[in-house]
Amino acid sequence: MALTVSGTAVGAAVKVAAGLGIASTDPVVLADGANVIVHLQPSPVVAKVAASTREVRADSAAWLQRELDVATFLTVAGAPVLPPSPEIAATTHVGDGHVMSFWRYLRSASAEPADEATIGAMLRDLHAVLRSYPGTAPELAPLPELAPLPELAPLPELAPLADIPAYLARPQTRVSAGQAAALAGAYARLTAELDLTSPRQPLHGDAGPGNLMAADTGWVWNDFEDTCSGPVTWDVAASTANPRRDRARILAAYGADVDAGQLAVCEQLRRLHLTVWYGLYAERFPDLRARADELLALWPVP
Repeated sequence: MALTVSGTAVGAAVKVAAGLGIASTDPVVLADGANVIVHLQPSPVVAKVAASTREVRADSAAWLQRELDVATFLTVAGAPVLPPSPEIAATTHVGDGHVMSFWRYLRSASAEPADEATIGAMLRDLHAVLRSYPGTAPELAPLPELAPLPELAPLPELAPLADIPAYLARPQTRVSAGQAAALAGAYARLTAELDLTSPRQPLHGDAGPGNLMAADTGWVWNDFEDTCSGPVTWDVAASTANPRRDRARILAAYGADVDAGQLAVCEQLRRLHLTVWYGLYAERFPDLRARADELLALWPVP
């Protein structure tokens, strides 16, 4: 099944790109998971095609468009981010039933993940720039290769959390009724513990180390599909929830005060969100079933 999704996504991306004047004779799949990421060789363009996201996000195009809008804004502001492709207008496209967006190809300089000091400092700087979104920041001139910024709409509140009830509403093939009830109970309990009065701002949405890329030009943020409004603890928790990371060093590098209680809640919600996503991945990729089961065990049935 994974090969079928990937293959049709690649074919659709090549076809849509050709209609936009971008020829690809040797497309290469760079990643396949929530989305299929395709380098449209020999062009310097990458297609991002919705895949597993379609299972829990009814309007994939809206999520991909928000990502394009935020990435364009950050590119114009001079932030270190993967930019939309200058070859194609920064809007979503549909081909053969597949929703997609197009991005500039950047060569990876290293496969080594960012360390805690880099993660914390870069997230602090990213949040500082994001505080001026939405808005076109008139003192900033658009880069020559990018179209002028459109009017930017406000971001939805903690949009990725909606994936959890959407997943639980689907017919389940690998999660028992008891396990689904445990996940639903954890979701209800944890979201009730969120402080709705805490300051909100635009966020990356999925600011873990996996979305920091070591490009030739240095570290850049990518994958803003989950961009949303919310407390900074949601973004910080994307890294501090990982037990293999030194959370004290991340927080020290971030530098700003972070509510410890709300961070703990967001870390648990991050783990719950990851559990749901591995449940989706396991439906397409049998080799990820063990990891999906390991995460599911974090939420025992009463």
